[in-house]
This record gives sequence, C-alpha cells and structure tokens, in this order.
Amino acid sequence: MSDRVRRGFGWMVAIAALAVIVVGLWPEAATADPDARQQQLSQRIACPWCQGQSLAESDSEVAQDLVVILREKIDAGWSDDEIYDYFASSYGDQVLLDPPLTGWGVVLWSLPVLALVGGGWAIWTRQRGAA
Repeated sequence: MSDRVRRGFGWMVAIAALAVIVVGLWPEAATADPDARQQQLSQRIACPWCQGQSLAESDSEVAQDLVVILREKIDAGWSDDEIYDYFASSYGDQVLLDPPLTGWGVVLWSLPVLALVGGGWAIWTRQRGAA
C-alpha cells in the first residue's frame, strides 16, 4: 500500500470518527406526544435513591412518584429545560444523566473530541515522520 493511500485512509478514518461523535452528541428533536416525551425524559433523569437507575428503569415508589411529578410538569406545558432545572434544583445535578455543560460537565462532554483531535494529531505527526 502506498503512502498516499495510507494517508487518505487515515483521514477517512478520522472523518468517520468525527461524524460518529457529532451524531452521538446531536440533540434529539423534542416530541409533541406527551407519553413519548415522558418516556424520553424519564430515561434522562436518575432516581435520587436508586443506584444508577433512571426513573424509567426503577421500580421504586420514589421513582414512580417522581414520574407522576414529571407527567404533571409535561401536562402543565413545561419545557424540557424547565423540567431538568426543577429536578436539578430539587435533587442536585447528579440526578441528570446527561451532565450539564458547566464545570465537570464540560470536561466529560469534551473528552471524546479531545481524544479524536489527539488521535488525529498523532496520526498526522507519525505520517509526517515516516515521509
């Protein structure tokens, strides 16, 4: 395989990895169906008393009560951000399974991008050194 083909393949892999990361981080469109929206939100909010389970996964009475509160907020016309803010202010940021883009949340969300950039830089410098 020639150097030119290897370089082209390396760039294709880097672009494909970037596309996967962007698609994975792309926000989902809000749904108008209240049942689907409740399911979607309950999968992104953790039960404060359960070990690492979302409201949708937990069978505890506390989680079921919080799902009822969640449904009341949806029926009252609250936006997703307002609901997240309500639960975060009541139970802390750790109740959000998608960390906010502040403090450690920025670090967590930026790690895949930094890994991709670092990997691309390593490939690029290695290929330059071989040439």
